[in-house]
Amino acid sequence: MVNDMLRLLALLSTASRSTAQSQYFEVLEYRGPSQCTRCQCLNLNAEICREHRAGFSLREKGCRNGKICTNCVYGNGSQPTTCECENPPFSIPAKYNEACSMGKECGEGEGVCFRPCGTFLHLTSCPTDYCQWDTSTLECVEKQASMPTVFWTDTVSGATPAQVGALVVQNTEPAIAYFPMGYPEFRKSSQGFRIQGRLIENITEPESLFLQLDANIDGQLSSREFAALPDLLQKFDRAVTAEKVIEKRKAEAEALAMAQQHEESPERRLQVADGVSIAREQVTPEVCNARKPRQYFCSFDVDCKLDCQACGWKSATDRAFSICVQPSPDVCHADGGKIYCASDERCHPPGDCSNCVDRTVVDHAQHACLALWWDPTPLPQWTNWVCRHRNKVGMPCQFDQDCIYGMRRCLDGACMPFQPYNANQTCVNDFDCPHLGFYCPSDPTGGQNPYWVQYCRKQRSEGMPCDEDRECEPDMRCNTGEPQPRCRKLFSLDIGAPAARDEFCQFGWRDRDGKCAPPAKSKQAGRPCDTDLDCQTNDETGRTGSCTCKAWWDKDDSKFCMPVAGDYARHQEALRNFLWFKATRCGSFWTEEECLRIFGNEAKALKLEVECETQTLSGGPYLPPVECEIVDNERFGDKCALLQEAKR
Repeated sequence: MVNDMLRLLALLSTASRSTAQSQYFEVLEYRGPSQCTRCQCLNLNAEICREHRAGFSLREKGCRNGKICTNCVYGNGSQPTTCECENPPFSIPAKYNEACSMGKECGEGEGVCFRPCGTFLHLTSCPTDYCQWDTSTLECVEKQASMPTVFWTDTVSGATPAQVGALVVQNTEPAIAYFPMGYPEFRKSSQGFRIQGRLIENITEPESLFLQLDANIDGQLSSREFAALPDLLQKFDRAVTAEKVIEKRKAEAEALAMAQQHEESPERRLQVADGVSIAREQVTPEVCNARKPRQYFCSFDVDCKLDCQACGWKSATDRAFSICVQPSPDVCHADGGKIYCASDERCHPPGDCSNCVDRTVVDHAQHACLALWWDPTPLPQWTNWVCRHRNKVGMPCQFDQDCIYGMRRCLDGACMPFQPYNANQTCVNDFDCPHLGFYCPSDPTGGQNPYWVQYCRKQRSEGMPCDEDRECEPDMRCNTGEPQPRCRKLFSLDIGAPAARDEFCQFGWRDRDGKCAPPAKSKQAGRPCDTDLDCQTNDETGRTGSCTCKAWWDKDDSKFCMPVAGDYARHQEALRNFLWFKATRCGSFWTEEECLRIFGNEAKALKLEVECETQTLSGGPYLPPVECEIVDNERFGDKCALLQEAKR
């Protein structure tokens, strides 16, 4: 008897696990305009994790052991896309303002690594705002491809000089496009290159480097002459290594001499000059500080300097301790508000980066010279790849480099906009203006008004004529449903008023004639349907609800009727709260994704309140069976469960 019961339980368990795979599955031969995608769990022992024919069928399972379903062979109209599980691409997390590269990606919340699309080697890392994943070549490609100059610094981080030279030679193809190469082009491509941390200009003169490659001394480099670059860079690498050994020995000898000097009494150290024995003064930072004019202690030759530029690589001045120190952003700022230039590792005059090679823009917040950070296309040199944000005005920031619109300055922790109605601060687009209540209108005469100044202006208020939503204040939209479009507040129009969208009306509902009406209730909310006509409401004019596909459809009917305005509690209170939050905190020109990113769970909870109520009224959630082991909150998330998580 006991054995029979055990066998029965085993059969029931097996049947439960295999329900998803044994469910009747049929796919239509031709796709209809509103056809839903039929879904089914793949067997957990299957080699593939996804088989997808867009608009027809989706067979899928979750990946185990931390793997992801991204190793895909992309199909076409007749062949499905199939994917297998693979390990996520390996990368080292980088923090904010740290260098990033192909193997070092910015951690969550640490900014983005704005670099060329070709350096993103996997589908999961390829950004979607300025790149796209090419499903035929399986590469991350630019939306608008361009052919940049081949910079020596535009190579893999950590490569040896010889390897860099080989990559540069390889990248100068086709040869007809780059050769013969003159000195200006050669100089431009080599700027900023370092061997063991030393600039190539500090190792050899650029002209000398060019002449060593120019075998026939004709003033131009051929592709054959340029091919000698790897061997030449390897030669310099060895020379730098030998020089560092000498410098290390010299530093050790100087340290030993200094130690011996400290052991002796200053009065007993004698120096013979012109046959006369005199006592030598011990040089210390205090001694240098006491001199007139004030001097600074250089530890390299144990001497006082009027200008630390004469103290080797310790070219910055620490005025508090009267010593020469290695330059850094903080050190340079303390030295009279100067700016640090990483290209030559020196302090430049306050607010002036014009002589800093490749870094001519001042980041006032971090006191450093940077390359142009707000350009819509990423810089090709890997030395400029840094984890930082690309935020609009009003968004939080740490340094100027986080701001790409307006003044491109970070003040009091926020990106600063242009000042409204300031003729000296002309805007280019709406993103340059304060994000709450202002925009950047162009000349309404189309350039015919010679006195027009394109600066930030206040958005239009209630009842003013408009053409676009951007012209109206954040809690308003342009109601194009009126004969003369005007700015109208959300949820403000009385019953009978013409409205372009439901949100203009007091009760959030229009009749089939486009006029505000009492809020209708659905007669079929959450029930199966084929078309919108099946989703009847109690609207007097016969306006119906919306028939929508299920997120996961593996059985029963494919669609359900969405709830309408009258089905929601307290006249759509949750929706009103979310729209009010966006209007008062995010303005007109932040996207919803940006608003959620900046305000986190505070904004996310308001959005999920709306989605959870919709899900409940719709009879959802419609999720994959548990035995599929699919975890994807973006596609198949339980909004009510996510709401509880966001409120914790």
